[in-house]
Amino acid sequence: MKQGKFYTKLILWIFLAAVLCYFGYAIFSAVYAPLTTVTAIEYEAGNGSYTTGYVVREETVVRSTYGITALVVSEGEKVSRGQVLATGYRDESAQARQEELEELEQQEKQLTYASSYSADTADQAVLDSEISAQLIDMSQYLARGDMNSVSDRTAALKGLIIRRMSTEAENAALDQQIADLRAQIAALQSDADYDTTVVAAGQSGYFSGTVDGYESVLTVDSLQTMTAQQLEALEPREVPDDAVGKLITDNTWYYVTVVPADQLAGVKTGDTAPVTFASQFYESIPMTVERLGQEEQGGRLLVLSCDKYIQNATLLRQQSADIVFTTYAGLRVPKEAIRVNENGSVGVYVLEGSNAVWKSVNILHDNGETYVVELDKSSVNNLWPGDEIIVTGRDLYDGKVVR
Repeated sequence: MKQGKFYTKLILWIFLAAVLCYFGYAIFSAVYAPLTTVTAIEYEAGNGSYTTGYVVREETVVRSTYGITALVVSEGEKVSRGQVLATGYRDESAQARQEELEELEQQEKQLTYASSYSADTADQAVLDSEISAQLIDMSQYLARGDMNSVSDRTAALKGLIIRRMSTEAENAALDQQIADLRAQIAALQSDADYDTTVVAAGQSGYFSGTVDGYESVLTVDSLQTMTAQQLEALEPREVPDDAVGKLITDNTWYYVTVVPADQLAGVKTGDTAPVTFASQFYESIPMTVERLGQEEQGGRLLVLSCDKYIQNATLLRQQSADIVFTTYAGLRVPKEAIRVNENGSVGVYVLEGSNAVWKSVNILHDNGETYVVELDKSSVNNLWPGDEIIVTGRDLYDGKVVR
């Protein structure tokens, strides 16, 4: 029994010693708190919203009545009125004939280039110079990945090489080969009149090969009266079976979304808001606030516009985006460093030599664990980048020796 009481008392004394050590350390830390500082740095923070909405454009669906349609323009390409967008074929045999026709036309073009030069020494030198220039041009286009330009120059280069390698006797036979090719081309073109057609642009614009059913639902005119509830209930229409693409007929495009009403406080039409889309764009782009809808269940419709980068936006429809409404630029200060002096002024103490020096600040934005304060360069007595801000320290006052 005595041994049990001894162990009980020992445990109690150990527990009491631990409690005393804990409180002693807390009191010591409170009285002799170490001085910690942080460097003031320039900082920019934004107040905005991450949301999901729709890209809206002036769009006209392009249709083809033929069963097989092959596009001849690329995504986002600018086209003029009457320009061929696609070729329509009634059946596979018509498509095969067209492929043969294009191959013969390519050969005819190459031979025509070749026959335009004679075999004398002066022309041989010109040929060498032309071939060298063509190769340099093509290498530049290849380096940029511009395969359309490479294809456009292929016929001329092949023609020059054929002529450079031909003798005078072979050159005499070129005219007959060209005549034979032209006869074959004329015959194929005559047959194609019955089962091959072209799809041309009815007006100028930018071509897109994607049709999603929103073309007649999300129109620029509808944005003038659309409500937040209507946007959230939006559904695409069925895509026509004969749709092969669409023409975007205006440079200006729009982004419409619903944003919490409290995040739009102070925002007005005409303001510029940087927008970062989840795809297609790697940097934020400036967009203009076109319209602000009425508040509906805590949210408001927001319509933004942009008159640039349309060729990069042809594939965008439903998109998530980060929109910044207000940007605050200044100095970043930890919240723990903010103090109020005996005059009621808000500021911080900075370490200058061995002294704590008071500097008033103007808080611009609450950024969570830190504030963004104004960077006022009108006086050296204001807070500047590089100042050592005192974060922890007891009983500070202006001029106090802290080291």
